[in-house]
Amino acid sequence: MADRNGWIFFAQVERDPERGIFYEVRWNVPDGGTMHYIIDEVADCVYVVARHDDCATAERAVGEVARQLPSWTLEEMIHDFDVSIYPAGWERALLRLGAGAPVQENEEVVIRVRESVQHKEAAVRRAAVWAMVYTEWPVFRDVLASVAETDSDTEVARAAALAAEQFDLARRTEQ
Repeated sequence: MADRNGWIFFAQVERDPERGIFYEVRWNVPDGGTMHYIIDEVADCVYVVARHDDCATAERAVGEVARQLPSWTLEEMIHDFDVSIYPAGWERALLRLGAGAPVQENEEVVIRVRESVQHKEAAVRRAAVWAMVYTEWPVFRDVLASVAETDSDTEVARAAALAAEQFDLARRTEQ
């Protein structure tokens, strides 16, 4: 598929567990962006990420990949989340929803992630933090800060604090 679409191999990362990536291949694409094929053991899924300065261009690229490869639609991921009532299933569905969320903020995803930071199980709340990190949506910055200050589980609070710091760092880098 990469050859067919004119992608030029750029790099291969075998393992970066701090980012939750255990395998990644990157290509430069003709329009100036990059495509990333990722095997993610945290979210327990494989996905493709398009990076581009123009979000609409990245969205179109992801749509093209979805037409060429079997993939979950946003509606399917939301449905999977909605029918997951047990914590382990909720956690998996939430991680998949975060990893597979569109580039542009989506209110249906935001609602479900915000709901999840209130869950009684720490594993689900931790998955909510990861989902916010996966999306990279600014709407979650204040949610992360709140979780960092109020969550009863120290691991969840610490993860949220680190994520909020990364959001701030990314914001400063963009400016």
